[in-house]
Amino acid sequence: MFRTFLLTGAILSAFISGTANADLAIISHPEYEGDKLELINVKRLFLGERQSFPNGHKASPIHHAVGSPDRKDFFISVLGMSESSHKRHWKRMTSTGRGSSPNALNSYEEILEWVKDTPGSITYINADKVDDSVKVLLVIEDYDNL
Repeated sequence: MFRTFLLTGAILSAFISGTANADLAIISHPEYEGDKLELINVKRLFLGERQSFPNGHKASPIHHAVGSPDRKDFFISVLGMSESSHKRHWKRMTSTGRGSSPNALNSYEEILEWVKDTPGSITYINADKVDDSVKVLLVIEDYDNL
């Protein structure tokens, strides 16, 4: 009975989030020169623990707007925190002079355009939205179930 309840809850959660079994792509400027990234490197860049890619080039992370399903899923699945935890993290980082939270853009079009035009850019996006104007550094398969 309890197992059925848990399974039903997981299925409902997947439908509510709207991104069940989706892949999340970590993308960068098309001329990024370096190896594919590991998940830990992505996390460190977005939490301000690193300011450059493993190849030494400066990184410029960008988020989706607050409330975006991709942002919510990235925060939980990759960063391991909620929106409010993220906000507290960056308040601490800012107050100690260790950086400021990445800016956010509102649409897939804005994000793809910014990444295409900004050397050193890095962000996350539903893999179905990726086009050939950007470089894929990592694909996180079925990220809802990490």
